[in-house]
Amino acid sequence: MPSGTRKIKLTVSYDGFCFHGFQRQGSGHRTVQSELESALGELLGRETETFGASRTDAGVHALGQVVHFSAETGIPPERIAPSLRSYLPYDLSAVGSEEAAPDFHARFSATGKLYFYIVNRSKYPMPFLRHAALHVHGELDIGRMKEALKYFIGEHDFSAFRNLGSQPSDPVRAIDVFDLKENGPFLIFSVHGSAFLYRMVRNLVGTVIEVGRRRIEPEEISEIIAKKDRSMAGPTLPPQGLYLIRVDY
Repeated sequence: MPSGTRKIKLTVSYDGFCFHGFQRQGSGHRTVQSELESALGELLGRETETFGASRTDAGVHALGQVVHFSAETGIPPERIAPSLRSYLPYDLSAVGSEEAAPDFHARFSATGKLYFYIVNRSKYPMPFLRHAALHVHGELDIGRMKEALKYFIGEHDFSAFRNLGSQPSDPVRAIDVFDLKENGPFLIFSVHGSAFLYRMVRNLVGTVIEVGRRRIEPEEISEIIAKKDRSMAGPTLPPQGLYLIRVDY
């Protein structure tokens, strides 16, 4: 990093509905990264490359996505986020900023991530929530679902819960929190782990919902994990219920 250049850790929040995911893509695709880099370019007066902690999919939301970038600027690091807000679109906000260590990396320095998945169990769909929560029809057995959660805790090979496009050399991941809370018609799943495979959280929650529908027994979770067979697990849920809440360092 050139002398006089600072590394900045920036936390952002966004409504994922109108974004084609976080990662910069070809022309014609609006992404969080491209909008963020455009705004930083206007603020800092030069092209600025960002690196994100999580490559969230199209439609996935974030309250605490973390990015880093390097910049030579006279703006104090803590003032970059508030200064950047006027350059950002309505569905993307800069939450906070600070100077980071020279070796900090938003993705590779992360030690854990917290995700929420929100399900709406109201009798009828709520149109104004269609991009914020997944509406699920029919009865769900909450007791069975909570029983199933404990089988995911720990370090496992989660191959049965990853989609095509995720072929890491090591599919072993550790989950230390998998919780389910009820709030009126809403079910709020919280999942915290060291890292996650491609669409893993949506697949985990999709499987637990199948348990609630009595299509999978809670104790079958252990067998699904052991057999590493994606076809045995539940469906990949749509993106609109998923939120990246926090990245730990």
